[in-house]
Amino acid sequence: MELKLLKSTQDILDLVSEMTNKPFEFIHNPDLNTLAAVKMARQNMPSHYIYYKEKRAAVLDHLIAHECGHIYRMELVKISDRKVPASNLQNKHFALNQIEDDLEKMSQNFSVNQLSQLSNIWFDGIIRLVTNIPVDMRIETWIFNEYPELRKTQKKSIDLQMRDNIQVLSKRIESLTPDKIYYCNNVMNFAFAKFMESLIGKKYTTQYKHSKYADLGNKLADLVITTEDMGYKQDIEIIDKWTEMLDLQGWFYWTDFENLPADYLQN
Repeated sequence: MELKLLKSTQDILDLVSEMTNKPFEFIHNPDLNTLAAVKMARQNMPSHYIYYKEKRAAVLDHLIAHECGHIYRMELVKISDRKVPASNLQNKHFALNQIEDDLEKMSQNFSVNQLSQLSNIWFDGIIRLVTNIPVDMRIETWIFNEYPELRKTQKKSIDLQMRDNIQVLSKRIESLTPDKIYYCNNVMNFAFAKFMESLIGKKYTTQYKHSKYADLGNKLADLVITTEDMGYKQDIEIIDKWTEMLDLQGWFYWTDFENLPADYLQN
């Protein structure tokens, strides 16, 4: 399916393609867990892949630009510094032990299979948030400052994301989620909301006013806001600090990008 993209979006695609000497392929996937995802090509792969959930003209340009931003930042560092998060059974067992009491309580309302599936979603989701949001903040700044043409679609896309994030504050979701998972999720959502307020100038933190998530969320956001952007290697340092502040050490480890299996992010 041919996509009609803004000039700035195409410029970003061309920039990344030239940097990496690899083209992009677009794959529509309505079952994607996020609105869009990028699969950066390893050295032996012919193309980068961008998966998108739906062809939403109002935000698709921003989503594509954002996903390209991940490749752009990694490409600017030497190969030995291209680390990515990974986890194994040991990490997962360690994490689940921390929420064992909540899982025990929830076993009264969920079957073993349901709880196993939910545990995977929670585990993967928190790792995805803590290892992506600090980088997302840098990428959004890059888009806002370097590609003014994309600001309109960027704001619409961020509005949608904030609307979805606010839904997590639901008492129903809280009752169905382990306390640690729920707390960390909302703290990071608040941090992103505060950061985007400082960038775009639109109020996003109102729903979190006087919440227990604001204190740590402010600290996470300020760590990025007050630190000069020094690139991907620094991204990892900030992620490690976030991980420590959220007490998520041991949930994942860093590995070389080229160590990822060929079918990573298989969709």
